[in-house]
Amino acid sequence: MNAPLPLSARSVMADAVARAVRPRERLLVSQWADRHRILSSKQSGEAGKWRTSRNPMLREIMDALSVHSPVREVVVMKSSQVGVTEMSVNWLGYIIEHAPSAAMVLMPTIEARDTWKAQKLNPLMLETPCVHDILGGIRSRDAANSKDMIDFPGGILFLAGGNSPNSYAQKSVRFLMLDDLDRFPHRVGDEGDPVGLARGRVKAFPRHKLLFASTPTIKGASLIEREYEASDQRRYHVPCPHCGELLVLDWKHVQANPQLTEAWYVCTECSATIHEHDKPKLLAAGVWIAAHPECERRGYHISALYAPIGLGPSWLDLVREFRSVCKDPTTLKPFINGHLGESWEDQTDKLKANELAKRAEPYELGTIPPGCLALTVGIDTQDSWLAVQVLGWGADGKHWVQNWFEMQGETTSLQVWDELEAFLNAPLVNSYGVAMKYRAVGIDSRGHRTEQVKNFVIRTTLAIPVYSLQGSTSRMGRAIAQTGSYPTKYRGQIVKKGYCVWNVGTEHCKDFIYAHLAADSERSEAVRAFHFPQGLGDEYFNGLLSETYDPEKKRYIQRLGAKYKRNEPLDTVVYAWAVGQHREVNIGRGRTGRPDPAYWQRLEKLLEPEGSIQDSGFRIQDSGFRKINHPSLCRIPIRAAVRASFKKGDSMSDIVRRAARRLVRSQAFLDTFTELVAAELERQLRVEAGGEHIYISKTTCMKERAERDMLIRNCFTGHNVKFLSQKFGLTTQHIYRIVKKRNIGG
Repeated sequence: MNAPLPLSARSVMADAVARAVRPRERLLVSQWADRHRILSSKQSGEAGKWRTSRNPMLREIMDALSVHSPVREVVVMKSSQVGVTEMSVNWLGYIIEHAPSAAMVLMPTIEARDTWKAQKLNPLMLETPCVHDILGGIRSRDAANSKDMIDFPGGILFLAGGNSPNSYAQKSVRFLMLDDLDRFPHRVGDEGDPVGLARGRVKAFPRHKLLFASTPTIKGASLIEREYEASDQRRYHVPCPHCGELLVLDWKHVQANPQLTEAWYVCTECSATIHEHDKPKLLAAGVWIAAHPECERRGYHISALYAPIGLGPSWLDLVREFRSVCKDPTTLKPFINGHLGESWEDQTDKLKANELAKRAEPYELGTIPPGCLALTVGIDTQDSWLAVQVLGWGADGKHWVQNWFEMQGETTSLQVWDELEAFLNAPLVNSYGVAMKYRAVGIDSRGHRTEQVKNFVIRTTLAIPVYSLQGSTSRMGRAIAQTGSYPTKYRGQIVKKGYCVWNVGTEHCKDFIYAHLAADSERSEAVRAFHFPQGLGDEYFNGLLSETYDPEKKRYIQRLGAKYKRNEPLDTVVYAWAVGQHREVNIGRGRTGRPDPAYWQRLEKLLEPEGSIQDSGFRIQDSGFRKINHPSLCRIPIRAAVRASFKKGDSMSDIVRRAARRLVRSQAFLDTFTELVAAELERQLRVEAGGEHIYISKTTCMKERAERDMLIRNCFTGHNVKFLSQKFGLTTQHIYRIVKKRNIGG
């Protein structure tokens, strides 16, 4: 017969049985976190025991994720760094230790998943004792603890990237979290919407939980904003310490002193000042109030205005940052998204070509207006012409379209490239009479004439730096890459001193250009970022607006309509703006690449000396040779065209014929050019071109009547007969006979 167990042993067994049959404690996620969660210095600025009272906004959100809560879906549209990610990690620890079941975490990409696991999940498994005891820490060689999956008693945790259809396939889970939702693709392969795919993974569990969290991006394309608008749209209301009225903290009611040493909030009800040191009491007494309480789906909005002291930016920090970014739409957008937790409304679709044309200012195409202190050139290659745009740069982020034209000629031949070299090497004269060279040139090398571009870029006769550019195949966070690629190889080794191609962040550049064009509609002419001259046609502005942003594809696409078919104006301004930020150019920046406040002051002293303002234009100079300052003449430098047209042994008419074909662009230009040539036919012509002087004998161009006839044929347009007859002393019938002789092959 067995001896009776001692009393102490009986009590131990009784306690064990009691614990086994006792119902599971109804524990909330916030209670679990306060009891068990330990924060690591890897993931939090305040390492140690978790305290929900430090950030009381998160209590209701965490409790809605508890297993006993009737809430099935929780949407959190938030600013960055407000504790929501740590809150989601609390939920995972709660699932592993208290409510084991199948769970899944989806991040935008595999890389984002790996980063999140290393910084957020691994510290949970190491630092929180109850989770560490269950999982045994991080066992790198254990198949149950891999990057894709973590197995634990009673459940399993899948970790995947939301951009692949395979991440959703053949997985059924009870708890599912999608973090950083707005970085997910709008379509996952051919499967469809990622939110719809996620809901399909939890159908097998009636009492499932879904958590969607993200910072919003672009209005109309933001997935988190779409889900929030379909929820009950809760906002955190805090009581005013003076009148007790419940307030939703709004950015427009934050004020600061001119010295930016103090910031405060103004109550909308009693106009009293609420200081930041009142924030702990405000947050502790706050309450979530739903705008649509009839909706079952919970939605929460959190901005950085609610960030607890020491756990996020202060009101003064936000004001200072806003003052530094508010003038630039490209820097204002991250502030709106990341700090206010609101979507950015894209204004580019509202831009109209006729509205841009109305912004033309009183300076002519080809002239350099005051304030323009640097010039860059963007060139797009086509089969039978080169599209050229010159962009001017000035202080305070100002830009001027200084020139735009198409250089006609078959781009497989050397002639058009010689003309381009002559154009680029010829300096311009600004409105102060000071010569200016182009700082840099960017030319498209992808698509048309790649080999011709390569041969042009490596020319040793170019007087300015010319860079070969190509649009990046992936989105870049900068205008141009920091390092170039060298496609030329010798014996398998890259030739780093040879031909180099630089990737351009076209999406980044177009974001900047379109954002400022939209913002300029509300700015005065003096402070606009982009300035346009007189003389640009509708085709230019239609080309500038030829693309629009597609939120689903997350890139720019061609606008519909025949008038938007030509996009060279947009491409060339992108190249001109990007090359200005090349590491060897750095317009407006110092050698380190950082903005230099004194940069523009130094250039202004050099290029715009006081008391020397003149009319700008291109010059052809010699003794008795007058300065030409006609608007149409400024489109292409005459000096460069004449120099490019000169060949040893040619007569005057040969040179005039070639130069006229290069230069004639309008009737006004033709009249002025014909007048110039007629005057010069009576004396020896001396053309100054880059220090080289070309002398053409008077006898070669005056003694033959055929030379005169050739000149008339080259300059004849059908509308300048009277002008030609006056200049050459001939009747209009004689002019028509000369032209007709060419037409019939005489």
